[in-house]
Amino acid sequence: MRGTERVIAAAAAAAVLSMAGCADGGDDPGGPPSTRPPTQDAGGSTAPSPEQASKGGMNGVWESRVADSGISTLVVEGDQVRTEGATACPGTLTPAESGSTARIRLDCDPPDPGHESGTAVLNAEDDHLIVNWEGSDGIPESFARTSQEPDIDE
Repeated sequence: MRGTERVIAAAAAAAVLSMAGCADGGDDPGGPPSTRPPTQDAGGSTAPSPEQASKGGMNGVWESRVADSGISTLVVEGDQVRTEGATACPGTLTPAESGSTARIRLDCDPPDPGHESGTAVLNAEDDHLIVNWEGSDGIPESFARTSQEPDIDE
């Protein structure tokens, strides 16, 4: 491979890993932006508070970026969630103290072992939600915020 082709291949691989949420940043502040805890930037904006995680920060309609996921869309409104797609069911959102993370629990009937509960992390840019589902294959699921307003019917 020539130099230019290597650069293009490396950039494409990095973009795919970033969009899929596969890069492992854990709790390391130097991790990729999608997993790094939000911090105050030079412009003065701050991470969402725990209240914002359930009342604004994570509120929205989120489209899955994983082609073969059973969940095509995740809707978050307050402490309620709803999934759409092959795995369509209601659930709850419980924010963590950090405000940028929350616990999701789905109430599917019958239960979906790969999507019963997980930890959601809101990226610093407030436009991607990464969910680590317990009982799944270990690969986080990435959701992109859409422009739709959330509406969960009780």
